[in-house]
Amino acid sequence: MLQAIRDKVTGWIAYGIIFLISIPFALWGVNSYFGTGEAITAATVNGDEISIRQFDQAYSNYRQRLIQLFGGAIPEALGTESVIRAQVLEQLIEETALRQYIEQRRYRISDEALAQRIRDMNEFKIDDQFDAEIYNAQLRSVGLSPVAFEQQLRLSASMEQFQNALRATSFVTPASRKQYANLQNQTRKIRSLKYRLDPSSVQVEDAEVEQYYRENPGRYRTAEQVKIDFVEVGLEKIKQNIVVDEADVEARYQEGLSSYTTPEYREASHILIQINDETDEATALATINGLRDRIENGESFADLAQEFSEDPVSAAEGGSLGEIGRGEMVPTFESALFALQVDELSEPVKTAFGWHLILVKSITGGEVQSFDSVRSALADEIKTELAEVQIYELVEGLANLAYEQPDSLQPAADQLGFKVQTSDWFDRANGTGIASDARVRQVAFSDEILEQGLNSEAIELDSEHVVFVRVNERKPAQALPLDEVRDQVKAELIRQKLAETSLQAGVAALARLNAGETLEDIAADWSVAITDHGFVKRNQEQLDASILQKSFTMAKPDQGLVYDGLATANGEYALVELSAVISNDAELDPGIVEGLQRSIGGAEYQAALGYLGSRAEVVKTPLDEIEDTYSF
Repeated sequence: MLQAIRDKVTGWIAYGIIFLISIPFALWGVNSYFGTGEAITAATVNGDEISIRQFDQAYSNYRQRLIQLFGGAIPEALGTESVIRAQVLEQLIEETALRQYIEQRRYRISDEALAQRIRDMNEFKIDDQFDAEIYNAQLRSVGLSPVAFEQQLRLSASMEQFQNALRATSFVTPASRKQYANLQNQTRKIRSLKYRLDPSSVQVEDAEVEQYYRENPGRYRTAEQVKIDFVEVGLEKIKQNIVVDEADVEARYQEGLSSYTTPEYREASHILIQINDETDEATALATINGLRDRIENGESFADLAQEFSEDPVSAAEGGSLGEIGRGEMVPTFESALFALQVDELSEPVKTAFGWHLILVKSITGGEVQSFDSVRSALADEIKTELAEVQIYELVEGLANLAYEQPDSLQPAADQLGFKVQTSDWFDRANGTGIASDARVRQVAFSDEILEQGLNSEAIELDSEHVVFVRVNERKPAQALPLDEVRDQVKAELIRQKLAETSLQAGVAALARLNAGETLEDIAADWSVAITDHGFVKRNQEQLDASILQKSFTMAKPDQGLVYDGLATANGEYALVELSAVISNDAELDPGIVEGLQRSIGGAEYQAALGYLGSRAEVVKTPLDEIEDTYSF
């Protein structure tokens, strides 16, 4: 969010704290701090309760992450909501057992390390510095005391210690590296053949279409849709209503004048007469004055510098120092140098090195951008700063008013001078306008907004754009008339028949190959060409991924050829012939070895979680009882 918002405390910002105090690799949270106890618990682990609220929050967080990961909708392949809830509960049980284990084994984080971890959290900083006031305010906003927060952070750090210890001590044996390299670098010589049936040859009767439509009502329905009312708070819109005084713009220009000035460089030469044990200050000054008189009378500065200057480097160059910018010379020398004009000779200048004469040969840079040329940019800069303050106050005000009057956004909008807008219809996966953002769709279809009819909390769309939403209208999913989807149903039946026919033909052909016939025999019967892929790698491009994957699951051919087949996603059947396997156990790239080690460490950690969970005394409340008692 905007820096101005980051520097303040609001309810919606404070949700970040809940994430901060959760274990990075787990679903465990601190939600037991909120609210009162429930009549039943989701589970007990060795006597420790997992509350319904903890379970509900963990499930909600996990589900939202899945929605974000898959672009707005959870794939059916991941299972039903009940399956996901069961997975979340098992994870909570394992993590509770882990918490008990690390407490028993006295894993600890020092007070110094804990304090440093808190100071490093960006949520508690202003201008990149930890701020105790923000720290306490952020914790209050989520109902936590510093003691409770620090206890939970200690627990989180202790769990990280356990996980990091497992990962740090995992290793890959030389034999495992060799075996992995052998498999990773392996190449296989394959040919393939696909059975293709012309879709026009498949006949589908109207009765079949009608029967399939009746038997699969859920496949031909409109998606549930909603319209939402929304109020937008955007930095650019706020800036449009801000008028900046010309005097303020000019003052900003004067304050930053140096930033509108190009660096100035002066090409200069000098003559130095040192002050040392052999030459006192008066003698050095007399010498330098004499040289100045000679230059004023027409003698060459460069010639005199070569003859008399005691700067051994520049003397050989006629006293030339090249181009000099500010800050490169001692202050007295620099002051005299930048006070001169081109071809002007200085009065004697004393530094710690001795007495100098300075001659400026040329001046470059130093140009100042005019006020008119930067006026617009400065005005916009001031507007942005003022708008950042206003946007915080407006978002906070809207959040409070929307919470206090949760059944409408209009009172909050009227009080703060905003317009309530209404979106077009959209579903969970697609939308236009404000609903083109997956975060808006996700919130709109959440239980609090869709089922309970509440106003949303602030949704941060980008660093300068916040929106509040509520449901305006809801259109439930409806069955589409057969006439509208007849072609779709027919296409689905044709695809199924193609797949069934291809599968039958492929299985029969595979049996013939295993009985001794050749791929050429099958190709002749199917009237299709064989594709010779040659030797392929596991990551081979421009090759059907399913065929490639199948080829690397086939047994190595001891003698002769090995055959296998698979139904492809487009309804075809592919036969695969494997004729040779070449292994290569060359040394793996260090990055791959590190990846293997991390994978092994992760697997060991998951195994440890599973072991601790399996040996714990667990009592679970049946999910259907939880779902009947509490809405999710």
